[in-house]
Amino acid sequence: MRRLRPTDGTPLHKRAARYHLAKLTTGGAPLHQELHAEMSAKYSDLTAKARATEDAEDDASAASALADHAEITLENTIRDIDADLGKLDRQMPTLQAQAIVFPHGYGEEIDPEGEAQLQRLAPLRARIAQFAAHGIVAEALARFDAAHAAFAAAIKAESKAEDLAETRFAEELEARRAVREQFESAYGRLRDLYKARPALAEEFFLKEGKRRAPKKEPADG
Repeated sequence: MRRLRPTDGTPLHKRAARYHLAKLTTGGAPLHQELHAEMSAKYSDLTAKARATEDAEDDASAASALADHAEITLENTIRDIDADLGKLDRQMPTLQAQAIVFPHGYGEEIDPEGEAQLQRLAPLRARIAQFAAHGIVAEALARFDAAHAAFAAAIKAESKAEDLAETRFAEELEARRAVREQFESAYGRLRDLYKARPALAEEFFLKEGKRRAPKKEPADG
């Protein structure tokens, strides 16, 4: 019997299980029916867990796209605020608002990513709020608060989706392990059934290298 390894992917686990299930239908002993029922349950569980992993990974990808959009919106808002403060300084040169809010330029706020960037936003808001009495800054601060809230929500949703994808994959790995254990159990019990000719037990399991060659991609044009 070709023993599956933990590093073998779900497609190979499923292919081996389907082969085993089909072979068991050709046997006439009660043991064949018993083993078929046991592997059928394991196969169905692995299929469901694999689909759940795919769905969770797709959701995580979508959440990442939304987080990227929220980050870009926030960064553009910060750039706009820098420009607004520059306008304010031209109107009132003694304020030095731009230098106070962005003493080293706005790169320190937009270069970090994800949680690291999120942590810099509260101090930045406090510096902007010093000039909220000026209409142009008050409007900018409102836009900043909206972008900040949207970014924080998107980062939280992305983290939650990624955690769920990891959980679903761990469940898929556990389902793979259950399939491997079922193979071991079935192999031992089939060898006991065919104790006079134990080699017959091998016929119920996918053999090493038993697979079709990959299909060739059609030529362009």
